[in-house]
Amino acid sequence: MCDSSSRRGPRVAGIRAAVETIRIARGRARQFWRVFDASLVPMVTVDNDRRYVAANAAARLLFRLSLEELLVRRIDDLTPPHMFARLHERWARLIREGAVSGPYDVSFPDGSELQIAYCALANVLPAQHLLVFLPARWPDDELSTAEEPSAPPPRGPLSPREQEVLSLIATGARTEQIAGELTISTATARTHTRNALNKLGARNRAHAIALAMRDGMLDVPRWSPEPLASSA
Repeated sequence: MCDSSSRRGPRVAGIRAAVETIRIARGRARQFWRVFDASLVPMVTVDNDRRYVAANAAARLLFRLSLEELLVRRIDDLTPPHMFARLHERWARLIREGAVSGPYDVSFPDGSELQIAYCALANVLPAQHLLVFLPARWPDDELSTAEEPSAPPPRGPLSPREQEVLSLIATGARTEQIAGELTISTATARTHTRNALNKLGARNRAHAIALAMRDGMLDVPRWSPEPLASSA
């Protein structure tokens, strides 16, 4: 017969593994919210009813609503009627497949509309889904708004430089700004960006930011992009 100590061994190991899993999850959640709050890229989280749960400052500026005003709304409330069918189709795909991206029209309380490009990831936190919006001021060669192409499989871990580049992208930095901050050429900055997207299997920068945030790959750089003269 097995004595009580041998029976306790696997049980203790299981408890320790569970505690370690919780510790890692909490650490990633703290890192997620640090990046979320500091980013100049508009981001929101929504619940299973499509109700806004959180919105960073960039998203509140984009929607021209306070946090309190957003938290009583759903995605549906900021969607123009002609987009309702797409909303329901995209939402079903998000829940079924875990990710969805593409162009989308947003309507504001004053009746105006804006086309954005977005990426949504399901369950980045328990029962919370992350939406990242591509800033309109990024040039066309840095935006990919293709409707759901099959993303390539991940090709390995990101290098420290690729993580650094992605963290700067999450602040809203453009390629020229990344190159200046890291003292590299714009061609090298584009190469690091392209390699990071390929490794993550990301469709565009918004998708890459969302994936890297979900997996705890980003941290908040001690730098914030200044507007470029060309985007003024």
